[in-house]
Amino acid sequence: MPFEDEIAELNQAYFFREFTYSNTNFRTRNEDDVEVELELADSLLSIEDSAVIFQLKEREVQGDSTLERERTWFENKVLRKGTKQVRDTLRYLESEEEITLKNHREHEITLRGSSIANLYKLVVFQGRPELPDELAKKKYHESNTAGVVHIIAAEDYKGIISTLLTPAEFMDYLSYREDLIDLWGEHLNTLPEQALVGHYIMIGNVEEKPELRHSYALAMIDHRAEEWDISVVIRLFADRIIDAESPTGYYPIISTLAQLNRGDLRQFKQRYSLSIDAVRANNQELPYRMAIPRLNCGFIFIPLTLEEIPHQGELIRALTEAHKYDQRLEKCIGITFSVVEGGGYDVGWCVINCPWEQDDELANFIASNRLFREVRTVEENHYTFNENVVVRRVGGDEQD
Repeated sequence: MPFEDEIAELNQAYFFREFTYSNTNFRTRNEDDVEVELELADSLLSIEDSAVIFQLKEREVQGDSTLERERTWFENKVLRKGTKQVRDTLRYLESEEEITLKNHREHEITLRGSSIANLYKLVVFQGRPELPDELAKKKYHESNTAGVVHIIAAEDYKGIISTLLTPAEFMDYLSYREDLIDLWGEHLNTLPEQALVGHYIMIGNVEEKPELRHSYALAMIDHRAEEWDISVVIRLFADRIIDAESPTGYYPIISTLAQLNRGDLRQFKQRYSLSIDAVRANNQELPYRMAIPRLNCGFIFIPLTLEEIPHQGELIRALTEAHKYDQRLEKCIGITFSVVEGGGYDVGWCVINCPWEQDDELANFIASNRLFREVRTVEENHYTFNENVVVRRVGGDEQD
């Protein structure tokens, strides 16, 4: 399989077809007002206001090679051409008001450079065994115009995404990696990529110097994906959308889910499962809910009894608005659960996205009625391990 196709398959498998692009050609007019076709990047990951641009470089096998030949290839193709193409991408994003591309769902999505707050630049390369060790371990290139460009070997890239698993954690790692580069610079080029990933998942503090010993965290990580993996939930959206006029109508929901790390997802899945259990038993339960301050977003999970199903529309809207107001959130997603004939269940969704505003009437209504469970702060290690490992990375969100 061609290298670019392999990366495209990996990206859409781990990061979902809605957010990944491998055909990034677009048409524009050049300085002579002639229409031309340009390529934005070799591959792209884009979720809300964050994006990762990829330039991919593969060393073709052409008989025997030498250290010097491989050094020349790396310097020309990776450090010069690859980083120049990154700079071209940045120029296109700045000069074009908008760029329309098709993602791997074959949906047309409009990108605006002005809307991208977090942009990560990668050159992923597949070299030969003869490549000098100091180049194989090179972690970055610093450009006066493009800033930090991540340099990552293909096998290391595969290891990164198969360890971090979620798009939210992958992007967070790239941000963390840039901070490590700013602080520790050339020292990182003496370490394998595994040491940086281990430092991220185990330490979570860029001020602590990365060391080779941090690599061992990767051998001990226990993903326990069954506790937090909701990829089936996300994929069901696209499979159930039948509105040809608005095939991307579900994107505001799944783009929020794609920004959750495994700690958030674990809490999400617990409440999702509790709600399903409640409706199958036809138990009347107060809604389950959670708020994620770093996203300024909340979720409310509403199990409906048989008697409440006819009022699903008004209940989901009212309770989603109430949770949003109670937690002073900008965005809130409501989810209703109800049983259907045959023993299955149905799920309804509602998204409210607008600035929080004072509403005395709603505040009094919430105070006068027992709508919700009490909120508490949950702190947990995002990552779990097979052995007793000292982990200093911990996060907290408001849950009930």
